[in-house]
This record gives sequence, structure tokens and C-alpha cells, in this order.
Amino acid sequence: LLQTNVKWPLGWPVGGYPGPQGPYYCGAGADKSFGRDISDAHYKACLYAGINISGTNGEVMPGQWEYQVGPSVGIEAGDHIWCSRYILERITEQAGVVLTLDPKPIEGDWNGAGCHTNYS
Repeated sequence: LLQTNVKWPLGWPVGGYPGPQGPYYCGAGADKSFGRDISDAHYKACLYAGINISGTNGEVMPGQWEYQVGPSVGIEAGDHIWCSRYILERITEQAGVVLTLDPKPIEGDWNGAGCHTNYS
């Protein structure tokens, strides 16, 4: 999630960097969790739309969030991820922030993001 005017991660000082990674992962509190309202709104909207979303959590890098879709059967997983991303675009639009799906939105020693898949 990026601040609209500066395209810099939500919760980061403009043009600067937050404290080291670590306490933001699954964090709670206004100084560790940036964008929970957006994550929660997305979760609820996905459930309402019939998307099998099974969880969300704040990630290691501040302003970075993850959500899990599934379990799903067959091509339903692809349909659910596609629709969930559309819903996320709409939620971030309403919240006035920019969504990025860039796997490495910030250069340097900051965790990237991926669309990892678990299967069994």
C-alpha cells in the first residue's frame, strides 16, 4: 500500500525509512500496523462476494499486507485470486491509497512480496 501523493509505503515517513523490519509482522498498534482498516474492508468484501478468503496478516515490511485465498478446488483458485485483486483495487481507491503488486516495491534490504501458492 502506497501513499497516494508520494508513492511511498503507507506508514513510512515521506522520503525516509521506518525502524527495522520485524515488529510489524502480525503487529498490532498504531505504530506497527499501517493499513489494517483496508485489509479488514477487503476481507469482508471478499467474503460478501463469495470468495473463499481464509485469512489476512500484516507482513514484515511496514505497510505490506498479505491475504490467503482458499482452500479452493481446481481453477476456482485462479478465479478467486483474480476477483480478490479487483476488489482490493476498489477498496484502496475508496481509502485513497495506491495498491502495488510489485514484488519488490522498495529497493534495499526490505522484504519483497510474492504471490506464493500452497497446494496439497
